[in-house]
Amino acid sequence: MSAGDGLSTADHRRVSDYIGRVAGIQLPDYKRKLVEARLRKRMRATGHGDFSDYLDFALSQAGESVEQIMLVDALTTNKTDFFREPGHFQFLERYLRARVEKAPPDRPLRVWSAACSSGEEAYSLAILLSELALEFQRLEFRIEATDIAPSMLDKTRQGIYPEDRVTPVPLELRKRYFLRSRDPVKRLVRMGPTLRSHLNVRPLNLISDDYGPDGHYDVIFCRNVMIYFNQTDRASIVQRMNRALVPGGLLFVGHSESIRSYQAGFISEEPAVYRKRD
Repeated sequence: MSAGDGLSTADHRRVSDYIGRVAGIQLPDYKRKLVEARLRKRMRATGHGDFSDYLDFALSQAGESVEQIMLVDALTTNKTDFFREPGHFQFLERYLRARVEKAPPDRPLRVWSAACSSGEEAYSLAILLSELALEFQRLEFRIEATDIAPSMLDKTRQGIYPEDRVTPVPLELRKRYFLRSRDPVKRLVRMGPTLRSHLNVRPLNLISDDYGPDGHYDVIFCRNVMIYFNQTDRASIVQRMNRALVPGGLLFVGHSESIRSYQAGFISEEPAVYRKRD
């Protein structure tokens, strides 16, 4: 089969089985054209002109080879924005404000942006918490930003975005936290050093990697990613995130997602917001 031919049913099954096993991502047959387009990029990068030859190369290497990592990266869907689903951030601000006013924290707040994609969600959280810290001087926080895709982690670490990507952020906050490129033609902005200092950016596979000690996080954002997993994996992720939260901690999921069928241990606060039972 040449590169000009389409991805065969057998090869689509090979790659979808692999991605489902190692990353939990579901790639049913209706996504074959999407898979085909993304595989072509890796074929060009590795010099293979045939889908079967490329998959033989990528999938036969023992262990987690560089190309296997790049294959997962290529087939991971990444879509996010600053302050996406703004109701979540408004709810979080109200929750944290009430919590801090009631009892100033005796340790830094720990927030996890799971499947952080290119970082907009994690930096939105950093802005919100930085604003609260201006008001409540004792408030300290740390944000874990994790993703399975190396390219997305690189973008998060760099914190550089086109100007039109940051328009959801109010102008006052952009002036306070962002740096504009000295080259007006590039029209880029960079997250300021204060925001970047609050993030710990690292790889994490939600299916196979450790989430850390029980009761570690106060808030977890895991939005618009569980729709790509099967029901068994979704249930496992929710249960493990429940253990990772402190009693009363919050889990945010996407509005198109529901954990209703396996939300034991959680109380629904409002759409797509769940609180761990005390």
